[in-house]
Amino acid sequence: MKTVLGEFILLVIIVTLAATALSLWFFKPYGQTVLMPAVGFTVAIAVASALPYLAYLAFRVSSLYADNDGLMRAAMTDRLTGVLNRQGFDRRFRGHLRLLAQSDKGLMLLIVDADHFKRINDRLGHPVGDVALKRIAGTLKKLTRASDAVGRLGGEEFVISLPCSNAEQGEMVAERLRAAINRLYVGSGTNGAQLSVSIGGVFMRSPQPFERVYEAADANLYKAKEAGRNRCTITAITAHGQGRLRGFDEQAALAAR
Repeated sequence: MKTVLGEFILLVIIVTLAATALSLWFFKPYGQTVLMPAVGFTVAIAVASALPYLAYLAFRVSSLYADNDGLMRAAMTDRLTGVLNRQGFDRRFRGHLRLLAQSDKGLMLLIVDADHFKRINDRLGHPVGDVALKRIAGTLKKLTRASDAVGRLGGEEFVISLPCSNAEQGEMVAERLRAAINRLYVGSGTNGAQLSVSIGGVFMRSPQPFERVYEAADANLYKAKEAGRNRCTITAITAHGQGRLRGFDEQAALAAR
């Protein structure tokens, strides 16, 4: 915008100088009495005529910026669920890593996977499966902050990048998401299904490659599935290795003893 505006102002100056020079050449034979008003009028007309063009140019540029923002959002958004797609999530996650390197806080990566999703598609049909994905995505967006990143990696798998002060805060968010989704229901009557998700998470205090963090979170997701689904399994990861945190599934087991 600044470049375009600068070029336009330069063009106005050039046109004004050219019109002034032409005016001086044309009206000079008529003497100073005619020359000075004529030059002043020429400059005024040149500048005044530029103002409507400047206003139109500003409007068009702002409109193009808005269109470009819309196209960028569309390119970064999953069409079915409205959350970030893989490309959009990668971009936000890199931003979170940069902030992590500049602060003393931590970052939680959560992988959220719908339980028995194939059964929903097979028994209730793909349209109902799409509704389930939309409701899961809507719940994830509703219960996270605007500064968090919620994306869909594909199929029934979602991912969340969650800046947080400590692992316990991230665990609380994961459990709140799990419990909220478990209250969702798709279909009607006997042709319906209650939704649930399993969540695998990793907490870190220093930037780590996405592939390494995803691998650790995916391993925790697998553990949550193996332990019975509809639960969260969270660990911490450091530059030197991975340490176990007490997940909510373990807390439930301890409480039952």
